[in-house]
Amino acid sequence: MPRRNVVVLLCDQLRPDFLPIYGCNAIATPNLDRLASLGVVFDGAITQSTVCAPARASMMTGRHVSDHGVWTNDVPFRDGMETIAERMNKLGYRTGAFGKLHHFPADDAKGFSVVKQMEEGRLGDQEPYLQWLRERHPDVTRMWNAQDLTFSFPEEEYYEHWIASRAIDFVQGTGDAPFLAWISFQGPHGPFDPPPDVKGSCDASKLPPPLRREGDDELPETVRYRHCRETWGDNPELILARRVAYAEMIVSIDRQIGRVLAALEEQGLFETTTFVFSADHGDMLQDFGITAKGPFPYRGQLDIPLLVANHPRLAPATRSRQLAGNIDLPGTLLDVAGADRSIGHSRSLLDLAQPEPRQPREVILSEFCDSVRTIQDARWRYSHYPFEDAAELYDRENDPDELHNLAGQPQVAEVEIRMLRHLVDYAVINKGPRVEAHDFGPRKQAGMLAKHPEGLRDFPVIFPLSTNERERLQAAGLDADCNEFCRELPVLHSYSAPYWLDQEK
Repeated sequence: MPRRNVVVLLCDQLRPDFLPIYGCNAIATPNLDRLASLGVVFDGAITQSTVCAPARASMMTGRHVSDHGVWTNDVPFRDGMETIAERMNKLGYRTGAFGKLHHFPADDAKGFSVVKQMEEGRLGDQEPYLQWLRERHPDVTRMWNAQDLTFSFPEEEYYEHWIASRAIDFVQGTGDAPFLAWISFQGPHGPFDPPPDVKGSCDASKLPPPLRREGDDELPETVRYRHCRETWGDNPELILARRVAYAEMIVSIDRQIGRVLAALEEQGLFETTTFVFSADHGDMLQDFGITAKGPFPYRGQLDIPLLVANHPRLAPATRSRQLAGNIDLPGTLLDVAGADRSIGHSRSLLDLAQPEPRQPREVILSEFCDSVRTIQDARWRYSHYPFEDAAELYDRENDPDELHNLAGQPQVAEVEIRMLRHLVDYAVINKGPRVEAHDFGPRKQAGMLAKHPEGLRDFPVIFPLSTNERERLQAAGLDADCNEFCRELPVLHSYSAPYWLDQEK
């Protein structure tokens, strides 16, 4: 059976509550609605980081921030990081990336064989989209119009249209090889300049209003110091205008998604293509008086849209509340491609979308630098702020807008302790466990595999006692790696004092 193609559709800074598939009726997105009707929408999915480059590195590697090392923007990947593009290339896929990758350095394509970037100016005069735009408008000095909240030219010259066009060129020239098209739109990230063609497409009265809470002074110091009121200030008209422009940018992106879907249908490729739609993170959009993004582990910033569509294993038009994130994109692509293993900590959305997944999560992690780490289960969201003796705990079941911080209250002490234990577990996993083999018993193995199913493959060595003794195991023809030596319970059968004494006789 021919392998399926994969199209990844990404937005930048898109919060789910502005989308009709998540209940917003202020705009129309018929193409996203169509994809949702063909697959599974995940409710409560979160990003692995609330800032662009760290989240995108997680999508590219299937690893958490404290593992891949991209702790903020303009930081390179840790050495030796395997990427999804490299894996798909090895599986015989033709790979292409279009739009915003946002890695460092900016021209690092992370293994994609065909690349057409739009990097917000990080490539300077070598920016492909800027060069294309200047061919049509030689006097252009920048790619957007931040002042007027409207793009200066028609939609056919808008950067989202350009990104979709480059992707369409790619899928039309793939031949017989299966392909991965990674299509990463710039919006609805600022500067909130939708093309004139979509102006008026948003019913402002139906937009979700900015959330407000009492006691901003009680927010953690990290959050208070990073409030970005700037020109938004407390100007209700400006706040609404920018939220409307944000929504209109989503309408434009949906139109470009429709062009991609139509091109696949024209090529006879739609039925054999699986789609994944998501975002790197959300946008506070003046919730709690906060603009844009940063160390803000709240709904508007942390929650992301996530859907997987058009695959034989998916029940159409369904929803899932399984814990999932954009870290699961690469694992999903590999599952679609028929790979025998995942990548990093990533899990397959095809599995998580099932009524009884093989690898469900108990908790899911998000990180921003070492400023804040957030752990979430089916009910609770807990954020720990190292070094400032601060924490936030929200009961998402009874307080979905996260208006009442319960951290430190006696009635939830057991919840806080449990969440802190999860954070410690992830700290160990992400640095790479160092456990002596005779300590790595069934309970410890099961606990690690619950958080990292590929753990026994991912960590090449869990040292048995000492380097000298490891060398003895190898000399005796035994595998001293975690992968084999520590896999079974009776490790002491070949790893005890009598064994070594016998060897020395």
